[in-house]
Amino acid sequence: MKKTFILSLLTTCLTIFPGCKKFLDINKDPNNAEDVPVAYLLPSAQAAISFSVGNTLGLMGGIWSQYWTQSPSASQYRPLDQYSPDPGAFGNVWETLTSDALEDLQQVIDKSTVQKKSQYTAIALILKVYTFQLVTDLWGDVPFTEALKGEENISPVYDRQSDIYNHLVKTLDDAMALINPDDPNAPGGDDLIYGGDMERWAHFANTLKLKIGLRLAKKDPVRAAAVVRTLAGKIFLQEDETAMQRFNATGGQQNPLYGAISAGLGGVSNLVASATTVDFFNRYNDPRIAAFYAPVPSGSYAAIPQGSYETYISNDPLSKPSARTGANVDLSASALAPVKWMTSYESSFLQAEAVVRGWLPGDAAALYLDGIQQSFDAYATGGFDDYAAQPEIAFPAGGSVETKIATIITQKWAAMCGNQNIEAWTEWRRTGYPSFFIESKASIIGAGRFPQTFLYPNSELTRNPNAPRQHLIYEKVWWAQ
Repeated sequence: MKKTFILSLLTTCLTIFPGCKKFLDINKDPNNAEDVPVAYLLPSAQAAISFSVGNTLGLMGGIWSQYWTQSPSASQYRPLDQYSPDPGAFGNVWETLTSDALEDLQQVIDKSTVQKKSQYTAIALILKVYTFQLVTDLWGDVPFTEALKGEENISPVYDRQSDIYNHLVKTLDDAMALINPDDPNAPGGDDLIYGGDMERWAHFANTLKLKIGLRLAKKDPVRAAAVVRTLAGKIFLQEDETAMQRFNATGGQQNPLYGAISAGLGGVSNLVASATTVDFFNRYNDPRIAAFYAPVPSGSYAAIPQGSYETYISNDPLSKPSARTGANVDLSASALAPVKWMTSYESSFLQAEAVVRGWLPGDAAALYLDGIQQSFDAYATGGFDDYAAQPEIAFPAGGSVETKIATIITQKWAAMCGNQNIEAWTEWRRTGYPSFFIESKASIIGAGRFPQTFLYPNSELTRNPNAPRQHLIYEKVWWAQ
């Protein structure tokens, strides 16, 4: 599937970038990064990130965030509901993020620095931070200081996650210092996310730094507060600034999860709605249920408890993910679902939490409601006023800090359903919210245990002598301990 995706990049390149054919026709090896201009390396890296976030991470996050569960009529994803995937299941996403996305980004940084294309450098540094945070949040300790050196170092040491977070903040600050919206040498159509709009990249960087700081809130609140407080007065992602990659119905240019299911699995539908989420939406008459799930013929939404595929004996139909999640192979519109990296509603919820913790000025209640409103708006869902007026949904202004954070994160989880799955799972690992997750009925890892980390791929453990021991899937990463 990965090779097919890379080939599709060439098709996308020819479609989007006017000068791409000339590049592809030159008598040089297009796989040799030494010969590739930054205008082609940047979209290649962005597409690799979207492929990972939208495909493997969307799938695993969707199941472990209890949005989806294995269908009783199929079997492909049973190991995920059993909490026992083989380490090999993580190899593709590890390779795509580290060997494709990050290596391309490093090439952009190296080349654009020499060529004095500072806006390319800024974007690539920001995306390097985004991608490395994703990698370390999933695996814990990973190579950083010795990574991306190619043949100079094929066995990089693994840095501690705590140290990596220090590097992320420093790298992001360096990137932010380079941003200049008036620079005429900024990217254009070769930037698949913002089209070279450097003001939006500045807002993205501010929001990313806020997320980095808050990730440390439990483990090291003093350090977290220091990071977040540097952002006072900054502008974060606004409602029309969600960072995402769009797709179309052309083969090879489709939503990556839909493409993987329709091609790799022969169109077999393995995912159905998890009762954890559907029951929550039904309990509060949340109209977004129609945006995230497909109704059964009666018009209602039917789900099963997480991992109960073996005990479900009814012939009644079950709801599947909606086309807007990219995960419904039966609906061709799934091909068009965008892959969302960071959304405006995530931005509002992050700001609300920072205000509650006393690390940023602002109105936490207003930011909380903005997050919900922007989620409704993103899916053209009416009924926000009635939804927000419910006492159980209203911001708990008189509650404790922890009660407020629980409310914010639970609504963030609801907003991310089917569209920011891996981030929702990571936020649950960080905070423990929502607090109503159930153990998968299919779990084989012991009572009271949930997936907390990704396993290192077998290929990494065997070829890198500096790789750490394989951890257990229920062991927590550093910032969650």
